[in-house]
Amino acid sequence: METIILASGSPRRQELLNRVRIPFKAFPPSIDENFSNIGSVEERVKRIALRKIETVVEMFKQESPRWLLGLDTLVEIDGKAVHKPSGIEEAEKILKTLSGKVHRVHTGIGFLPAKREPVDLRSVCTEVKVAKLSDEDIEMYLETGEWSGVTGAYRIQERGAFFIEWIRGSYSNVVGLPLETFYGILKSNKYSLR
Repeated sequence: METIILASGSPRRQELLNRVRIPFKAFPPSIDENFSNIGSVEERVKRIALRKIETVVEMFKQESPRWLLGLDTLVEIDGKAVHKPSGIEEAEKILKTLSGKVHRVHTGIGFLPAKREPVDLRSVCTEVKVAKLSDEDIEMYLETGEWSGVTGAYRIQERGAFFIEWIRGSYSNVVGLPLETFYGILKSNKYSLR
């Protein structure tokens, strides 16, 4: 299998790629992710994923990057995007907002088969129902530190799973890389998994 260039520094995405034994090298781009002027969260994650790809392509001035994967994930509740909390107080506020409600996890996923080819750009949405959280639940979770650096202030693959009543859609999307959609993208772009 050929090595995929991952335009992300997310440890969760790297773990998922390792689990499905896809060889990759991570090139986390430094971009401004503030696309709040774009109407829908779905369109916003696609635009940010594309910008990550474009930024990494610019890093390869001489050679043509092949198999370049860019992603962005945002949580949406009540029509508004929720970002990564800047500190523990903001994480607490986010968890209180999610408590007892359904939210949507949107991931924009872009794949560039080769330089100057069109980017295969898609989005995935998963609905997640969070149980009603007590102050004690939130305090316990904040002490874990899992909220740090993650959209929506929880990690479904760790203790955050204690509070999830149900999900509708892709579990791996909530982690940060919708594997089902990724597999379809690989097949349609003739990436060999052998």
